[in-house]
Amino acid sequence: MMIRTIDGQALGEEVQIARLESGAQIAVAAKPGFSTSAGYVGLRYGSTDTRFSLKDGTELHVPDGSAHFLEHKLFEGREEKVFDRFGKLGAQFNGGTGFRSTNYYFQSASNFEACLEVLLDFVQRPLITEDRVEKEKGIIEQEVRMYEDDPNYRGLFLLHRALFHQHPIRITPGGAVSEVRRTTAADLQACFDAFYVPSNLVLSLSGDFDPTEVLEKASALVGDSTPPGTKKIYPSEPRTIAHARLEDTFSVTRPHVWLGCRDEVGVGLGEPLLRRRIESSLVLDLALDWSTKRHEDLYEKGILDDTFSMYYSCDEDWSYAVLSGQTENPEQFLEGVRMALADFVQVGPQAEDVERVRRAAWGSVVSGIQTPSALASSVLSSLLLNQEPFGALAVLESIQLEDLHQRAKELLNPARFSEALILPS
Repeated sequence: MMIRTIDGQALGEEVQIARLESGAQIAVAAKPGFSTSAGYVGLRYGSTDTRFSLKDGTELHVPDGSAHFLEHKLFEGREEKVFDRFGKLGAQFNGGTGFRSTNYYFQSASNFEACLEVLLDFVQRPLITEDRVEKEKGIIEQEVRMYEDDPNYRGLFLLHRALFHQHPIRITPGGAVSEVRRTTAADLQACFDAFYVPSNLVLSLSGDFDPTEVLEKASALVGDSTPPGTKKIYPSEPRTIAHARLEDTFSVTRPHVWLGCRDEVGVGLGEPLLRRRIESSLVLDLALDWSTKRHEDLYEKGILDDTFSMYYSCDEDWSYAVLSGQTENPEQFLEGVRMALADFVQVGPQAEDVERVRRAAWGSVVSGIQTPSALASSVLSSLLLNQEPFGALAVLESIQLEDLHQRAKELLNPARFSEALILPS
């Protein structure tokens, strides 16, 4: 077992990270004085991973939504539902499936070791049978339909289909109802065997405990196995946007509008991805954050209101910005936002504004790790993306004004803008 220590001196935090012989990673961060402890376990396997090849060369293509379906099956446990097991220990518990990762977590004021045992038991020892899979389909279908009834959810994936030609993030994590219905126990078992292996697991723990003792305890609970040799298969994605605009109708009182700004290519994992995310987020803040003159002008003209929001999303092979809101006049909204972005690219960021958003981002990093649960979650997210915990601070310090202007020119290129509109039916 190899152990290294990450010393976030500026944050007053320290994380010990162990890599076991199986390849599993365990991160332990002490939080003295806190009454709660938290445990997160995650893996690089998500809704987009529906095609993969095994060590013997066999290629599998499972139904859309399989990762989310498998999450449900793990919740069920073997003899007792996992929620019930954690409930008896007085712990809060949940999990989630993203495009490229799945994670499960607990938070508790007592029985930390018992909770840790439950966490590492159910993610390594599920019971997947045809009967259990069939009984779960109705529940998952209801969940899929619930999300389909959310106009914001529908609009986001309409935008994904406009931005990308074939990329699997065009598909919702739960998949279509038809995909849920054709899922079999064999499909889910194949996914579990391929991805839920020690070499793919990352465990992140934080609380008022002795890090050395907890690390030894956790190491003993992680199984030992050789890497399965699974290779993910993704379709080739053109560098251009798929559609300049897509529209749909739904039961909304006024139009919902999304403007997507797609990067041409991804930059992989690790520090390059972290830098791209931070620079892009700062660019959005500098261009149209609520404190900017551009936002104020659009707000006073009635083009933007309190429904306006923006964010940046990325992973190893995709990245894009989203600016969205509700409006009675979609064309005016889109023209106003486009003109504001073009003006920012032309003028460029100002030094005093860069320092302002840099300080705000620094504060966000600090405030985002104040509790054991927040710290454990942050460390897990970093490790799953091959990034150093607390690495955002070094990136923030190194960013120059010219870096942000160049990033703005790349990201806010009108040739790679897509629009998605949900209109009243």
